[in-house]
Order: sequence, then C-alpha cells, then structure tokens
Amino acid sequence: MSMQELKRVHVIRQVMEQRLTQVQAGTLVGLTARHVRRLIQRVEQAGDQGLVHRGRGKPSNRRIPEKVKAKALTLYAQR
Repeated sequence: MSMQELKRVHVIRQVMEQRLTQVQAGTLVGLTARHVRRLIQRVEQAGDQGLVHRGRGKPSNRRIPEKVKAKALTLYAQR
C-alpha cells in the first residue's frame, strides 16, 4: 500500500470507531463526506485491501502491442 492509502485506512478506521466524523475525515484526506461513506462501505466489504487502487498490477489499456514494440526495436537496432 502507498502512504496515501495507509493514511486513508487509518482515517476510515477512526470514522468506523466513531472517533471522527465523516466530514472531518474527508477534510483530513481531501475527500468529500460522500466519498468517505463509499470508502467505509468498501472497507466493510473487502477489508483494508479494499482501499488499494484496483488498477494496480494490471497492464495499461494504452500499451503498445508486443509485435509493434519488437519491430520498432529491431528497426532501431539496424540503424
């Protein structure tokens, strides 16, 4: 987890324990109260790992296909 995600987990846990309000938590992490509620639901469903960005570890949709990349590298090597 990144530092930002760890901070979010800590703040969301405080809201769940009713030490902070949703508005206060949103102010601390730079989110709206509505988004804090969404994060609370995700933590309840998936635990702390629910706050990890879901695109992590997946290849980009905009990546260059391997064939094109290999051809470009061979052309570059020839020059």
